[in-house]
Amino acid sequence: MTKTEKKIDKLICSALTIVCERAKLQDSGFSWLTHQVDFAKVSSSLVIRFMFDSPAALNRALVDRHKLIKLTAQVLNQHDIKLAQPNKQCRFEVEQNGCR
Repeated sequence: MTKTEKKIDKLICSALTIVCERAKLQDSGFSWLTHQVDFAKVSSSLVIRFMFDSPAALNRALVDRHKLIKLTAQVLNQHDIKLAQPNKQCRFEVEQNGCR
């Protein structure tokens, strides 16, 4: 990883830590999040996966997913990271076997 990529990854991680902590306060059943990115095209390749502890928790989150997507895009934007298509780049899933 280059110095520039490390800097971008640090910004992404910092922003997503904020999102994660806020999501834990708001959404019952939210467990954690993770991300993947191609540093050559951050805006279009960054994918954030929000993990929930049960299908019921996931279904509750999906009803108001626009709030979590909006929060994610705003916090990333404050860290100079823009999502090209937030609705497609934020994904909601159920934890498999309690694994992280």
